[in-house]
Amino acid sequence: MNCTRCHQSLRVLALAGHYGQQVEIDLCAPCHLIWFDDVEAARLSGPGLLALIGEMAAAQTLAHTASSAAGQQAEPPCPRCGAPVRLVHNPTRWGRAMQLQCTRRHGAWQTFAQFLGQRGLLRPMTLPDRNRAAQHEGSLSCVNCGGSIGLHDEACSWCQSVPALLDVARLARALDPDGATEGHAVHGLTAQGTALNCLACGTAVEDRGAWRCTSCSATLGTPRLAEAHRQVSALAPALQAHARKPAAHVVQRKLDAQAGAIQRQRERAKEMQREADTQIGPADDGPDELAEWFFRRLFERLF
Repeated sequence: MNCTRCHQSLRVLALAGHYGQQVEIDLCAPCHLIWFDDVEAARLSGPGLLALIGEMAAAQTLAHTASSAAGQQAEPPCPRCGAPVRLVHNPTRWGRAMQLQCTRRHGAWQTFAQFLGQRGLLRPMTLPDRNRAAQHEGSLSCVNCGGSIGLHDEACSWCQSVPALLDVARLARALDPDGATEGHAVHGLTAQGTALNCLACGTAVEDRGAWRCTSCSATLGTPRLAEAHRQVSALAPALQAHARKPAAHVVQRKLDAQAGAIQRQRERAKEMQREADTQIGPADDGPDELAEWFFRRLFERLF
């Protein structure tokens, strides 16, 4: 398919999905847009999401096209059928997420920032954040397109995205909701909604301080998608191994959480077997053996 804004070919990304499946997502690098068919975004696994963020970060290094600048073109039609799109606000646990949905329901466009915001990974850039960026980086960067933003701009002049920071700690948890990589240092960052405290240890951070905490050296939220991707890239091997076979400590934690329910089900299975034995006679295997066989087969299918 071609992007209906800049008319260049969309790049097809074959990304890892849940249960060993692949998810194909279409990305337009010059326009910083992603096309999702149906519920493709929800089907991405941790390794797939990490790969997509890497592609988005790489796209920000490319030159902007004129058609992607603000006000140059109307909302891009559906790339599958050419039908117009409409702006919808979908409720999520992080608030309402915006997307441009095909009126014939073939899918939806999202900017990079809209996709990240839908997953709760962004927070608005405050004045202390702006001062810190201006002092240490020389300019502010748009988390959506990577373009420069003026110190007092309310929106990016290229893509009209609101200046925001990407929460590295929350990104790490989004990549690994099961906790397979919980021992990695990036999980030590505790997400908080304040710009004047370190997200890891709570130490006060000066308005014009660096992007790293002077007390514990933790990375604070960053407007640069490439920096956030670099911080969480170390999780990739463990995420891929967990996708192939669930980590042992994750499986054990889930079993421990279900221990009471499993025991009740085991006792109920034995009771049912005893009732059956009373009515039709005992089977070759005793009730305990049959119940244990049933649960062993169940866990083999689950894990």
